[in-house]
Amino acid sequence: MDTVKEAVVEIDEQGFTIVRNLVSGERLKQLQDSAEELLHVIPARGIDGKEVRGRMHKGTFGVSRAFDDIIIHPTLFAIVRSVLDVHRAGEYPHEEEMNAHLASLNTPDHSIKCNIMIKDAAPREDIREMHRDIRIPVPQYHRPVVCNSLLALDPFTEAAGATCVVPGSHKRPGPLPVDATPIAVEMDPGDIVIFDGELWHGHEPNTTYDQNRRCLNLNYHYRWLQNFPNPKLPSSEWEALPTALQAVV
Repeated sequence: MDTVKEAVVEIDEQGFTIVRNLVSGERLKQLQDSAEELLHVIPARGIDGKEVRGRMHKGTFGVSRAFDDIIIHPTLFAIVRSVLDVHRAGEYPHEEEMNAHLASLNTPDHSIKCNIMIKDAAPREDIREMHRDIRIPVPQYHRPVVCNSLLALDPFTEAAGATCVVPGSHKRPGPLPVDATPIAVEMDPGDIVIFDGELWHGHEPNTTYDQNRRCLNLNYHYRWLQNFPNPKLPSSEWEALPTALQAVV
């Protein structure tokens, strides 16, 4: 089974997949340096009950061209397109309710859009509570409408605040079960985790004093969700973008 097909099967079955070594070498170093230049300090909850210096950057597409090729990376985008393929709708329950919801929208645009931001679980930063990425008035579980991803720029380890997930929870309706056991998504820089937006996920506390855990967050979703609009670029800059990129931002 090839990488894309295997990844889609894993996302369908357990809600997430990890693609190892999506980016490496000099390109990875460039991504790390570009992300570091953009990250800015935000207040964050510390594990010692004190505020710590967290870091984040939103609206990344509007200010940097350093990550454009990752948005349309052939392997990543092939997986995303397969997960969000509307022709697979019949494979999922609650399609009647989904179609009724779509019929209530003014413009149910099923083209795929990506929003990109940079995140960092800083040293001594507390957990990010478990959550799902979407809230739509359709019973769970339903076909994917969000395919989220995190590209590791630093080692994702449990100690450094790795993303944690509850495998299979994208198929469980209702709140997170009290007996759910999250697992840490451990990755090397250049690896990427791709997951159904209905999967319960968060991140562990960063218990280290000196290890940052940076990542690129690329969130792919149907345009009809209308969440996290990308900043508009000047027309001259927009027209210089590859057509494939224009189609998804």
